[in-house]
Amino acid sequence: MTLHDVLWLLGGVVALYLYDSALLLYHNEIVLESTRNGCRVSGGSTFELRGRHVFLPNPFFPNRPLFRLNWPEHGEFSGSAQSVPSRRIVVALSAIAPWTLLLLLLFAVALPYALLVLQSAQALLVWIASVYAAIILALLHVYRYRKALNLSRRAVAAIALDALLCAPFALNIVRKISLRQRFDGDLRVVAATRLSPQAVNDLAGILRERIHASLQFVEPDTAAFEALTTYLHHFEGLRE
Repeated sequence: MTLHDVLWLLGGVVALYLYDSALLLYHNEIVLESTRNGCRVSGGSTFELRGRHVFLPNPFFPNRPLFRLNWPEHGEFSGSAQSVPSRRIVVALSAIAPWTLLLLLLFAVALPYALLVLQSAQALLVWIASVYAAIILALLHVYRYRKALNLSRRAVAAIALDALLCAPFALNIVRKISLRQRFDGDLRVVAATRLSPQAVNDLAGILRERIHASLQFVEPDTAAFEALTTYLHHFEGLRE
């Protein structure tokens, strides 16, 4: 295998991983990225694809769960007041997360080493066996914790098929499971109970930009206009 072929192969792996990681967010959607020190908030980039904001999570942390939330387009929340995520989901995801970090090391370190340094078919076969062993062990954990993660057997099968047919997609197992969780929580409750002051500031900035854009399409002095304005003012009052 020539250097040109190796670079194409590595580039293809990276492209597949990033493609599978990317999300398209609606105008009223945000993503919470769970970290060791709390949650980070993102509304995606300013670049839009098919009218939705492109969000690309940090590729170096596939172990971090992502939770998709939204705010009411007309400013009036009618769902439950639950926050995210529940402890059982966090515990279950934390059992799967180390396998995604192992896979990241296998793809980012072991694969280039096998291709560029060892340059042997045996090394590549060992790498392939290691990757699929890690994927299978991760999937066994997914199956074990499927009830805690609110996953049906069909959902587990879909995740498994995705990972086994395209190994780079397995890096996103934790993200895919967390994004499958459905939360109908009020962002005001989430901000008060889950977010750091910096994350609240980030959320308020996203809301200001998006809600101001939405208000351009709402008639002034209407109930929807007043509700959206009041909703935004709540978050503005939380900013430091």
